[in-house]
This record gives sequence, structure tokens and C-alpha cells, in this order.
Amino acid sequence: MQEFDAIARYFRPLARSDGAFGLGDDVARLTTSGPGAIVTVDCLVEGVHFLPGDPIDTVARKLVRVNVSDIHAKGALPKEALLVLGWPSGRLESDLQLFAAALGSDFDAWGAALIGGDTVTSPGPLFLSLTLTGESIGAGPMQRSGARPGDELWVTGEIGAGWCGLRDVRLGRESGFAEHYRVPKLPGAGGAKLVAAFGSASMDVSDGLLGDAAKLAMESGVRVEIDRDAVPMASPSDGVMEQLTGGDDYQILFTAPASVHEDLAAAAREFGVKLSRIGVISAGTGLGLMSMGHAVKLPKNLGFAHE
Repeated sequence: MQEFDAIARYFRPLARSDGAFGLGDDVARLTTSGPGAIVTVDCLVEGVHFLPGDPIDTVARKLVRVNVSDIHAKGALPKEALLVLGWPSGRLESDLQLFAAALGSDFDAWGAALIGGDTVTSPGPLFLSLTLTGESIGAGPMQRSGARPGDELWVTGEIGAGWCGLRDVRLGRESGFAEHYRVPKLPGAGGAKLVAAFGSASMDVSDGLLGDAAKLAMESGVRVEIDRDAVPMASPSDGVMEQLTGGDDYQILFTAPASVHEDLAAAAREFGVKLSRIGVISAGTGLGLMSMGHAVKLPKNLGFAHE
């Protein structure tokens, strides 16, 4: 059973708090705090989310950034973190020292602070989980469910660097893509400000652009139409469909009313955020992909999903 089916069947019925958003989003709202307080959690497992040979300092930075990406995509800024660390019994203490130093450095870079957690000895692979709180720039977090027909679809940065990077690492080839795979390059706080000021729905691109766009369409009850030729590809000469579904991009995918197009583009330039309009929102359901004015058949797998 895929993770999304398991969540919908077994855990969504348990999510009765208003702040849970029915488990249909990347974050939850902390109902014990103000309406702008949010929280997210992500885990990384060795051999699943990173390769056993990846340098331990890059693993620490990736752990921070996959959570920061969720917070920024909600139009919010990171605050405090809880770390759960399942450290293999045979792993060197010097690795732990490197991990902690890199973790602290990235916390400083993104404005977060460690406030607690739990550390255990793991008989298996390295297991890490980070819970990160954030504070919305606006009145509350930008959810996936706010897109409306007539909105435009935007994405920050480039798509496909994660897939290209994993390919290069597996081939033993060092490259800028490999660096991105190990330590994602985020659009930064400027992306969060764009979402807060102009967005109607938003999420980060972690499991593949097509798969994540389909999730946004489902939560908003609309149809997302993507122009494949407008998507800023990290490597246009490589497999385009693989890059559209590969994941690990950690860019922001969001919708905004067409009426704010010019102001949004100007603000992106002011904040130094690369921004591309890649589609539109229409009435209906599901996901459509176009190229040169013609419909493109969607692949069977739109993105990464845990089995």
C-alpha cells in the first residue's frame, strides 16, 4: 500500500483537530498558539532518502532543508526544532561531531534553533527525524487547498536537479547536480514572502513536480494544466519526464490570481527569486500536461511515493 493511501485510510480519520488540515498538507497549525504558528516533520532513512556513502555533514544539512522547504512553502519562516536521531551503534563519534556541527550551521543559516528531541542507538541504518515550527508571515499558513479557476501556476528555481544529482552520484560523477541532491538549494526567505503576499495555494516540490501538482489539484478541487515547455528544466538535454517526476527539487509550487501577475514578477526580481509561470488553474479535476499546444500523455508514476 502506498503511503498516501495508508494516510487517507488509517490516519486521516484520527486527525480531528482543525490545525491538522485533514492531513492533506505539509504542515499543521498549532492550535495552542496563534493562528500563524505551524509545524512540520520529515524523516530521512539511510538507503531510502540518502545513500550510505553520502558525507554525514550533507545528510545533516539535507535534514534541515527538507523541513525549511515545507515551512517556506507555507509563506512562513522557521523557528524551533526537535531532533530524533537513531544513530547506528557502530558509527564513529567523529561522524556524530561532523553531523552536529553541520546541523548547527544550517540552523543558523535559516534562522532556526534546536530546543530538544531524542537520541537512540539504532541496530539498523541511520534514521533521522526533524520537527520544525514556523511563524507565518501573513495571518496564517498558505494551504494547498486555495487554488481557484483562473489562477496562474508558478514555480521557483529549476526542476530536475534532484533527479540529475542522484543519477550523477550513482554514476560516481561529481557535479553541481550531485551537490544539489545532497544539499538542496532552496529559493530562500524570498520565496516565502512571495507566497505570503500573492499566493492562493502552495506546497514545496519534493516528490516530483507532476505528482505534487496533482496533490495541489486534488486538495483545491480544481484542474491543474501545466505547460511542459514553460517549466525551467535543470538539464533540458536530459530526460524531461524523469526530471518532472524525480523529486528532491525543494522548490516552491504555488498559485496566484492572474490579476497580480505583474506585481508578483516584480517582487520576485526584488527578492532575487527565479520565478516561472508554468500553467493555469481551471474548473474540473486532475492534472493536464501540454506541449506545443498539444496534450502530453502522463506517465504512470507522477512522482515518488513510499510503498
